[in-house]
Amino acid sequence: MKLFFLLMVVSFFASTGLYSQDMMPPSPVENSIYDAFVGDWEGEHEMMGMMMIDNMKCYWDLNHQFLFMEYKSETKDNRELKYSALGIYGVDNEGNAVLWWFDDWGTESVMKGSGTFGENKLSTFGKTDNYTDERTYNFKDGNVVMNWKGTFKSPDGKDMVMEGQTVFKKK
Repeated sequence: MKLFFLLMVVSFFASTGLYSQDMMPPSPVENSIYDAFVGDWEGEHEMMGMMMIDNMKCYWDLNHQFLFMEYKSETKDNRELKYSALGIYGVDNEGNAVLWWFDDWGTESVMKGSGTFGENKLSTFGKTDNYTDERTYNFKDGNVVMNWKGTFKSPDGKDMVMEGQTVFKKK
């Protein structure tokens, strides 16, 4: 009986040890495109006839599993018109980009998206019930060139398209 009890105790601790080893967080994500985003960036673009100043702060977090992008934009002349967002980017098991986008517009504008990596490039696509977003980030000469196109529904149900390019320079 003592031998049986001893074997049970040893089996329990051995299986607990093996189980806990499997419960360790994964190794940090290695991705050269996301690494290139890390830092503070500033750019300008035109939207609806207004010049916008964009700031982007990117950093790895949560065990180096996700790239966080804090994004802020405001009009150059009237700093009261502002937009801010948080993008969280990861990599799925197939090596593709996955992303979640949260912004000032609340839960109805939370977007889940996907993307692909190319040579010095990330292309993403995301969608909500009222908005689609396509972006291509090209890394060129130490800058990030973001080409973007967004389509959204106006209050009267018509599709409205906004598109442009922002060249971000590292601060």
